[in-house]
This record gives sequence, structure tokens and C-alpha cells, in this order.
Amino acid sequence: MTAIILAAGQGTRLRPYTDHIPKCMVEVQGKPMIEWQIEILKSAGVDQIVAVTGYREDKITSDQVTKVFNPLFAETNMVYSLFCAEEFIEGDLLICYGDIVYSCENAEKLIGNLNDVVIAADDEWEKYWSERFDDPLSDAETFVKSPGNKVQSLGQKAQSADQIESQYIGLTRLSPKGCRIIRELYHEEKNNSDRRKNAWNSGRTIENAYMTDFLNYIAGLGNLHYQPIQGGWFEVDDPVDLKIAEQKISHLIR
Repeated sequence: MTAIILAAGQGTRLRPYTDHIPKCMVEVQGKPMIEWQIEILKSAGVDQIVAVTGYREDKITSDQVTKVFNPLFAETNMVYSLFCAEEFIEGDLLICYGDIVYSCENAEKLIGNLNDVVIAADDEWEKYWSERFDDPLSDAETFVKSPGNKVQSLGQKAQSADQIESQYIGLTRLSPKGCRIIRELYHEEKNNSDRRKNAWNSGRTIENAYMTDFLNYIAGLGNLHYQPIQGGWFEVDDPVDLKIAEQKISHLIR
């Protein structure tokens, strides 16, 4: 199994910690987030780890990752970064945001889910969001479930609490067929001059599309499953998140 860590972003909301290093290199309990991920992924049985880099890529020096550089990191988003590493989008694959850390148990749950395109979804998200925000609903995105552990839709601004049944944590698993599906869907948009301006009906260009834009489109096709988890992860978007992460990390690592 291969994992692709998306680590090209500048992490502006995490300044001053990211003034001179990429977001994934910000330390939690004395270790960069990407090093925590590498340790957990290896423990979960991942064989190869690829990091898509961009901002201050020279600071990512681990000999356990293969680096792929996104030269347009300052003006593109996660889907574009992912396809900078298209040669690795094959076989059994995990796609991981660079600013998250999760338990080995959660990684193993997702790896063990054999659906073609499946995301980790935190059913206890509200407890964590309440630590991060005065109003959890101000930041949480929609996540509507369908029967059979499928996702109906996700990633939009919620109009009401009943549109938030879980939260995507930035961790996706693809089977070999799932890899083929996303490659085909990507190139369908990229090769159509009109559709690439409104990628997957997101209102964003293909260069600036979010991962959730892509996943929401796959959900609309009936091809997106979710693996439920109950906490056991964190993300670091800003200094408040970093403070919470410092408290949580000891509970994630076994």
C-alpha cells in the first residue's frame, strides 16, 4: 500500500509557526506532524509514502518519503497537488492531508475497508469541534449519509445541524479500481475547457478545486463510502488547534 501526503500548502493561518517551515513540519510534542504520520502509516502496514511538497519543501528531509514538488503550490489547491503525484495513484492507496494526525487504529480501520473510494468520517466530531470553536456549526461542513455506509453529499456550508451527520477528516482510501475512477474523472474535467472552469460543479477551476469538491461529485455518482470512526485524530489549522493537539497526541499513539 502507498500513502500520498498532501503537504504543499503555506499554512498562513498557522503563522508565525509556518514563517519558515511548511505546515506539516510544525511540531506537536517535539515531533513534526509529518513524522507522526510516517510513524503511524508504517505501523499500519503502508509500504511507500509520497509527500507532495510546495512551500519550503527543502525543510522536509525525511528519508522515508518520496517527494513530488508542486511548482504552483501558491496558486493551486489539494486536487491539483494530488495529481502532481499521478504516477502513484494506482494500486491500494491512502490520501492524507498534511496537517492531520490520527491513531493507528483509525488508519487500520480505513485500510481494512475494501470499498473502492472510502473516507474516514468522525461521528463524534461535535465534541472535538466544541473544543476548537465557540460555535461548532460555524466551521463544520455538511455530511449527509445514505444507506449502505455511502455518502450522499459533503463539504458544503451547512444551513442546519441536521445536514452534519459526521465530518470528513482528510483521510481517503482507494482500491485499484478507485484509483482508476478518480483518474478518469479528473481527466474528464481537465480535458474539457468548459468543465475545467467549473470543476465538478464546484464553482472553482480544476486548479483551485478542493478535495471535498471532488469527493462530493463522486458521492453524487453513488460511488463514495465512509468508514465511521469515533474521534482519535486532530488537525492543526491555527494556534488554537496546535494547543489542543499538544494535549491529544499522547492519547493517539499506542
